[in-house]
Amino acid sequence: MDLELDGKVAVVGGGSDGLGYAVAERLLREGASVTIFARRAEKVAAAARRLAGTYGEERVLGLAADCAADADIERVTTATLDRFGPAVHVLVTNDGGPPIRRISDLTDEVWLKAFERHFFYVVRSVRATLPHMTAQGGSILNVVSGVVERPAVGMAAPVGVWSAVIGYARTLALEVAGQDINVNTLLSGFFDTTLLDGMLKRQPELSRADLGNGIPMGRIGQPREFAGLVGALVSPRLRFVTGAVIPVDGGAGIGMGASFDSPTAK
Repeated sequence: MDLELDGKVAVVGGGSDGLGYAVAERLLREGASVTIFARRAEKVAAAARRLAGTYGEERVLGLAADCAADADIERVTTATLDRFGPAVHVLVTNDGGPPIRRISDLTDEVWLKAFERHFFYVVRSVRATLPHMTAQGGSILNVVSGVVERPAVGMAAPVGVWSAVIGYARTLALEVAGQDINVNTLLSGFFDTTLLDGMLKRQPELSRADLGNGIPMGRIGQPREFAGLVGALVSPRLRFVTGAVIPVDGGAGIGMGASFDSPTAK
């Protein structure tokens, strides 16, 4: 199906690897020009080279930028318009996530830093991008963790910050709907990414197989599966879908898939 993204311009946060890279690759495959950014200059440059090698240098821009810095967010938008202008059609906010700590270890400083880096990143990205979305409409998609629906010990900061992003995004969806701009949020589950690698290093008692066994589909996800849904949601074909909060987690958000047989039934 033609997603009608040919010639569109997209900005993808955290695009140097993982879900962000997969999203950028999918949008490029659909014909869009894409700016990716992340903090580590060498990783962004390497990712941009790989993408450019397949889709052409003229359609890929890689920038080193910190999502917590307002000036960097503005610079990403300006550079995108200078390179691909005169408009931005798609914004995908995506980053690693707040720290995992028990509530007793969350100082005011940690809370403020978490909101600065992860909540205000979304707010500032929208503020910088929205004026440059075209009269034909556009799409804003936020990627957060599905932990907001499955709180766990140590996850107070992610739950608090991502819940704020969801509330902000749903309100934004109402405000910009009349401009034919849709705003949606995806709740990510476990995917085969470097972010997951880092989590498993911190918890060596766990493995990918262990995580997969706890998911109804019996496995962790592949980034391309996540990116496929992103491509559809930012397509003009699905513009009528807005304000949605959609889990992409192999069914983990609805239950563990356990079966309890009745002795009497046997």
